[in-house]
Amino acid sequence: MEIIKCLNNAIEYIEDNLTETIEVDEVAKSAFTSRYHFQRMFYALTGFTLAEYIRNRRLTLAGEELSSKDVKIIDLAIKYGYESPDAFTKAFQRVHGVTPSKIKKGNVRLKAFPKLSFQISIKGESEINYRIVNRDKFKVFGVDFLTSTVNDALFREIPEFCDRIWEDGTHLKINELLGFNRMHMLYGIHYDFKDDGSRRFMMGWEVPETYTAMEYEILDIPACTWVVFEGKGIIPQNLVIHDVWRRIYSEWFPSSGFEQIEGPCIEKHFWDDDYYEKYTCEVWIPVKRKE
Repeated sequence: MEIIKCLNNAIEYIEDNLTETIEVDEVAKSAFTSRYHFQRMFYALTGFTLAEYIRNRRLTLAGEELSSKDVKIIDLAIKYGYESPDAFTKAFQRVHGVTPSKIKKGNVRLKAFPKLSFQISIKGESEINYRIVNRDKFKVFGVDFLTSTVNDALFREIPEFCDRIWEDGTHLKINELLGFNRMHMLYGIHYDFKDDGSRRFMMGWEVPETYTAMEYEILDIPACTWVVFEGKGIIPQNLVIHDVWRRIYSEWFPSSGFEQIEGPCIEKHFWDDDYYEKYTCEVWIPVKRKE
């Protein structure tokens, strides 16, 4: 499959440049895709950001050199892109659990982060339901917070945030402003994605273009093409929507003619009025056709 070859090309580029400055744009170019799409795809498939992977590979090689060669810590710090031995030591200890100086003394366990290799995996999973939607620009408002993909923090922090705004009455207040009942579910909006894995997450809803609300964040979403994926199941709903996200990047994007473009991603949640535990979700991702 062509996408597998492209991803492995990116890994080879990284491996060949671990002692050099690695620009995300160049890594994405080696995979024949955009910077934005590559970073989303890489995290979804591997579970860590591109920056995390590069850092872990560099510190793996540094650990190997410390344990098998007579090298100075300051030389390794410079070789692997750290501004000082102190910065290198702190990063090394976070990964390996020990300082570089202890490694030089010998008989110390190290952690290895092997070079990645992407392979085709044939699975008998069910079909993926999706549709393509073209929408004009629109506006959403709500409350948001800063989260991160690092160490999968968002999977813990987003549910905690949703529980918090439910318990403190913010969710109810927004529904009252919109004229909805108290059990109405708001959209979940991921936006302002950064290279370090951070992003903002908003719970909110669409409002007219002329709407202003000083106490809430307002987000303008540009006109674009969306691919909309659907998931169904029984709550807990987080298990259902996590599976939808997983299959989007591991199955749909690698075999489609689309790539993700810069912009917010939206989660929508629905419950059956007659059977509350019956749950449907949608994930909206802005896309364009591959060139």
